[in-house]
Amino acid sequence: MSSYNNFREFYEQELLPHLKIIDSKRKRVEKRVITALLVTAAAIATEIIIFPKDNEALRVMVPMLTGIAGIIFISIFSKSYRQEYKTTIIARIAGFVDEGLSYTPAGTVPASEFVKSEIFPLKCDRYKGEDHFRGRLGKTDIEFSEVVAEHRNTNGSGSGKDEYISIFRGLFIIADFNKHFKTRTLVLPDTAERLFGKFGQKLQSMSLTRGKLIRLEDPRFEKEFCVYGDDQVESRYILTPSLMERILALKGKWKSTVYLSFLDSKVYIAIRMNRNLFETRLFKPVADFSFMEENLRFLTLLTGIVEDLNLNTRIWTKE
Repeated sequence: MSSYNNFREFYEQELLPHLKIIDSKRKRVEKRVITALLVTAAAIATEIIIFPKDNEALRVMVPMLTGIAGIIFISIFSKSYRQEYKTTIIARIAGFVDEGLSYTPAGTVPASEFVKSEIFPLKCDRYKGEDHFRGRLGKTDIEFSEVVAEHRNTNGSGSGKDEYISIFRGLFIIADFNKHFKTRTLVLPDTAERLFGKFGQKLQSMSLTRGKLIRLEDPRFEKEFCVYGDDQVESRYILTPSLMERILALKGKWKSTVYLSFLDSKVYIAIRMNRNLFETRLFKPVADFSFMEENLRFLTLLTGIVEDLNLNTRIWTKE
């Protein structure tokens, strides 16, 4: 844990000097971005006027390409100071949360681990991520990052272009559970029962790829999640009443769709989220305590999963 007494002290002594330097660069980038936006908008307006109205394809395609070019230039302008913000500021906030927590801005949880979790049945054909954190919190090894996974849709449209559909976008977490599972247990959102009631239960039991539907004794948990596993006894052994209560609390804390799988002594957790975390901002100062506190809050939420699921309490030992 950090030697600073509180985050305000850490912010003023450790972050603020660097944030002021980044803000001065941000202002220069802001001027370039505004210039690029004005030039792009003027170019698009001119192209729309000068191209003949009877050539609709040209009137649409050229301004579109101009707009894309403008976006690329803006991205190039902002890349350097965004990278400096992450390596300088977010890395320091990670160290404040826990000195053993490392941060790689361009890193991600490996695609092989995402697939291995078996949470999402669609084949993952395109995968990317960023903001990778890794460390040992107490007795528990953990890593997490933002992830975007997509599936190539082969619908026979004949367009010749690959079409991708989203499998998952959000936070993907892997943590040591300190028990070697002989089988797999999946805890998935119970959308079928919420939509179709008792008929939804029947649909759940007909899943052919997930394993057996596991019936549990907690009606609140079964209302939110459906559980599949290869072994009824082991799945119930893992999902104790205490752990089910903690998973429900975790879902409530994040206010999002949560998926879990227990496999090979690890717990895999996927939390859907459309928001891009740990990013700087362009038209507002970054030397802002409340903005830094927001980054701290999300990182604390993520590392707090170890405590939320009580992973540091070693009930079992690995066999």
